[in-house]
Amino acid sequence: MRLLKVSLVLVLLLGGFAAEAKKIFLVIDDAGLALHETQQFLEIPIPMTIAVLPHQKQTKEVCIAIGRDEQKEIILHQPMEAYNGEKKTGPGAIMNTTSPSEIRKILDRNFRSVRGAVGMNNHMGSKVTENPELIREVLRFCKAHEMFFLDSKTAFNSQVPTVAAEAGMHVEERHVFLDINQNRDFIRMTWGHAVNQAKENGYVIVIGHIWSKESAAAIRDSYETLLNQGYTFHKLSELYE
Repeated sequence: MRLLKVSLVLVLLLGGFAAEAKKIFLVIDDAGLALHETQQFLEIPIPMTIAVLPHQKQTKEVCIAIGRDEQKEIILHQPMEAYNGEKKTGPGAIMNTTSPSEIRKILDRNFRSVRGAVGMNNHMGSKVTENPELIREVLRFCKAHEMFFLDSKTAFNSQVPTVAAEAGMHVEERHVFLDINQNRDFIRMTWGHAVNQAKENGYVIVIGHIWSKESAAAIRDSYETLLNQGYTFHKLSELYE
């Protein structure tokens, strides 16, 4: 009977802890093209992670602006080839034809462009993230430089989890894309689904885009209410500590 009571108390305590953990990890992609796009998210006073494209016209200015905000952090938004050949990766890309020996050089150059980055995620990359040989080199670079990697999950058959497990690395993946449709109602509905996922699972990783005024508005209009309801906002790096 005593053992039963102790077990019941533990279940209640653990269940209560899980119910209280409602963590939202916001990752905002595609920064680096225009400082004013980044500014709309810097004005939202909650922790978030901003993924910056390398070698763009305002990459340097964007990194400086993000670096001034203690609630924000920078990661490299690493361009990778997609199956849709019409989508342009931009400079600093890893292509499916890139040799594994070239990947370290590419990433070295890109991290020098995106100053202050503490990790990376993939920009597009459906073709590359399904290539275990290339992903193995990317994750080796991350591990050697104590960087984390977020799988943006642009490919159904992404090899990132498998390769990471082989390397003994902790890798997270995106749960929700906030703004694949720019319709205001769609974004707010998707944001609501993401919030519910945080409540049900304890946390959620949401990817939005820096150019989306509707995503910025949805977050800005709701964050105070969510904080009052016990949700918390975090930098992505906290998941890897």
